Amino acid sequence: MPKKFSMTLATKKYNNNLMKNKYSTDGKVVHLSTEEDINQKLSKIIGKKFSDYRKSWDEANKFNLITKFPLFLHIELNQTCNYKCPHCIIGNPDEVEKLYNKNENLDFNDYKKIVDEGSKYNCPSLSAQGDNEPFLIKNMEEYIYYAHKKGFIDIMTNTNGSPINITRSKKILDSGLTRMRFSLDAFTDETYKKVRVGAIDLDKVKRNIFNFLDLKEKGGYKLPIVGVSFCKLKQNEHELDEFKNYWKDKVDLVTIQTFAPPTQNKSAYHEFYPEDQFYDDEVVDFKCNQPFQRIHIRNHEMFPCCYSLVMGDKGTENYKNFVIGNIKNMSIYDAWNGEKMKKLRQIQLDGKFKENPTCAMCVKYTFPTKKFIKSEEIRKN
Repeated sequence: MPKKFSMTLATKKYNNNLMKNKYSTDGKVVHLSTEEDINQKLSKIIGKKFSDYRKSWDEANKFNLITKFPLFLHIELNQTCNYKCPHCIIGNPDEVEKLYNKNENLDFNDYKKIVDEGSKYNCPSLSAQGDNEPFLIKNMEEYIYYAHKKGFIDIMTNTNGSPINITRSKKILDSGLTRMRFSLDAFTDETYKKVRVGAIDLDKVKRNIFNFLDLKEKGGYKLPIVGVSFCKLKQNEHELDEFKNYWKDKVDLVTIQTFAPPTQNKSAYHEFYPEDQFYDDEVVDFKCNQPFQRIHIRNHEMFPCCYSLVMGDKGTENYKNFVIGNIKNMSIYDAWNGEKMKKLRQIQLDGKFKENPTCAMCVKYTFPTKKFIKSEEIRKN
């Protein structure tokens, strides 16, 4: 029998006794918390407007709610990073050069336009980060503060931690950031240097994290919530338990991320799949809740989800059909309420994800069988 699957079942891969709470909102990222659920904690800090927003988020995740405007804006300003992780598109410069154009990157005025529209419709959350290191932007704290000033209440970002010195830490703490997550992917420096190529020493990153936490505590800041993340790969999976054990009482949450290749163009990406990510049978019963939550703005183009795999189709009909608009000539509101999004949501509600080639490919690569990966390797070679 083919395996039945939904996003909420993806957490089965991460049975965990080290931390009390475990939750996922997209099935690809599992959050482990050492105390009360992080969203309950944030509700106590921020108040009713946060708990109301999370109720709407939970209903959207259950496919019970379609809001008039996305609950979350995922804004990828550029594709610039000082690390060259081989499992990320940025670690493959030939792919970056082929698929991205620096002239299409978003500047502060583009960002303000996006935030202003979100503010108009009371959008509660955003992240101004994607396949990049956001704090290479020297005034990134101004981006965060602008969204905070405009009424966004759940502002989040990931960072590799290398630029987060004491001066930057102080600016971030005053910016209005709600959630800060340090992407580490390793417990030892040896593994860290393998999976995060071009990185500074892991001890230096840890020092940056501890300095940030110390400044937060001494300054009496309740926010941001601080976490660390671990993208589980074949090359680092042996360190996962040590990673969780080490960080569980040092940060608010530990996040375990499911690997997905950045494009379908290279068989070399397949070497990063951990053994337990493979499924015996093809996933056929699947629903994705991202088109009910968010819009991803990558440079100027708008997408119905965060998945970068579609970039490998750039220049094709599949790509053109998956892009739901461009902020140069379309509002986010119109893209969210447009026919492309309506059709995509209906496909998910009906469990017919295979009708969309990009959705079908996403499922095959995120929840793969060995048979499928082998066939892709043969096809590419």
